[in-house]
Amino acid sequence: MLQLWKVVRPARQLELHRLILLLIGFSLVSMGFLAYYVSTSPKAKEPLPLPLGDCSSSGAAGPGPARPPVPPRPQRPPETTRTEPVVLVFVESAYSQLGQEIVAILESSRFRYSTELAPGRGDMPTLTDHTHGRYVLVIYENLLKYVNLDAWSRELLDRYCVEYGVGIIGFFRAREHSLLSAQLKGFPLFLHSNLGLRDYQVNPSAPLLHLTRPSRLEPGPLPGDDWTIFQSNHSTYEPVLIASHRPAELSMPGPVLRRARLPTVVQDLGLHDGIQRVLFGHGLSFWLHKLVFVDAVAYLTGKRLCLDLDRYILVDIDDIFVGKEGTRMKVADVEALLTTQNKLRTLVPNFTFNLGFSGKFYHTGTEEEDAGDDMLLKHRREFWWFPHMWSHMQPHLFHNRSVLADQMRLNKQFALLYEAWKSVWGIQVTSTEEYPHLRPARYRRGFIHNGIMVLPRQTCGLFTHTIFYNEYPGGSRELDRSIRGGELFLTVLLNPHPLADQCLYDPSVKLWK
Repeated sequence: MLQLWKVVRPARQLELHRLILLLIGFSLVSMGFLAYYVSTSPKAKEPLPLPLGDCSSSGAAGPGPARPPVPPRPQRPPETTRTEPVVLVFVESAYSQLGQEIVAILESSRFRYSTELAPGRGDMPTLTDHTHGRYVLVIYENLLKYVNLDAWSRELLDRYCVEYGVGIIGFFRAREHSLLSAQLKGFPLFLHSNLGLRDYQVNPSAPLLHLTRPSRLEPGPLPGDDWTIFQSNHSTYEPVLIASHRPAELSMPGPVLRRARLPTVVQDLGLHDGIQRVLFGHGLSFWLHKLVFVDAVAYLTGKRLCLDLDRYILVDIDDIFVGKEGTRMKVADVEALLTTQNKLRTLVPNFTFNLGFSGKFYHTGTEEEDAGDDMLLKHRREFWWFPHMWSHMQPHLFHNRSVLADQMRLNKQFALLYEAWKSVWGIQVTSTEEYPHLRPARYRRGFIHNGIMVLPRQTCGLFTHTIFYNEYPGGSRELDRSIRGGELFLTVLLNPHPLADQCLYDPSVKLWK
């Protein structure tokens, strides 16, 4: 027994020594991984840009040795044959407001895109497929996520952009604790944040302008006090949108705020590092930013992702004879409708209102309103007309139970309507707003059934229950927001062939005056 123990004991000591060596080796490897993780991981709080001492100087602010200037790399045009027409969008989260606004515009424009959470450490998505680029444009919801990428990811992305001629769009949104003045890390560009601005205008010499047209000054204060402006002495930066300071900002120190031209959106021509960029000093809430964003996408993709300048708009004025007494059109209203149509024809050749009618309600108003009905028919050849059902009922309510059940089984409930339209009126084109989804409107699609083309109809927020301008839901300011960057604005901007449906008893006539 003793001899057996003498044999087993050295073997156990040898196994113990091996175990200790393995533990030591594992610890060293773990420490190495931890050191790499700590050195390459970003801070939990997003690093701020470099603090700025003197904004008027062309070099970097702050103490320490000056960085050598980066030699300019040649600017390359977009590689139209080497990249897929897909936009890579880096968002802060799946529910961030600006990220959703960016995606909504891309979807409404029918542009393909892919969203990724903004990478923090070495988890950049695959950018190439062999020798083919997977993306034609990169968008950062938060510009700081781009400038503060770890060295490996930043070099990978920048090399891809230079090699394939891919541009970058970035948004800088000032926060409560943002530095008022700072230099953007790694760029000869200075930022001044949390400003109140006014009097917006478009720089007519900005190269990216396509849909956006320089025009007269947009007077008045810009919404909010969280605007950021850009300043640089480098020739690579070209202002796109320019504002001026509010009178309340005049007392603030610094030469920048005393300048008349304060760029809030700048275009990087690629003369600094070979990459073209468009940088926004605010989000997309202001209507001009939506226009410039669409133009930036077109310019940086070499017009591969571009909206045409032509718009074909059909305005339906629905329910022309439907309405209770006191809300129907009178002679003066019909005259105003004709005057408005003639005014619009000076801007849009052959513009014609499209009137929808239900014959049962003809001459069911007051004496003055019946005279308005007669006035409409007197000038019937001045308009286009389209039929509803005689009594304005939903078509499927006319079927009895057995007929309805049969049609539900065959999934042709609406097909009967289209066939009746075709046989009675000879209609070949109509529209609906509920296929395959009512909301959001950008998901609506058209289809063809039995030779009838059914187009996706767009609504513009004007409905029968709104009669007067001052009674618009949410007030006149809400209507103004719809016109200036809201639903009505985007319907026209992002739909080359919108079918705008509105009802006569809204302020539809008066809005066009």
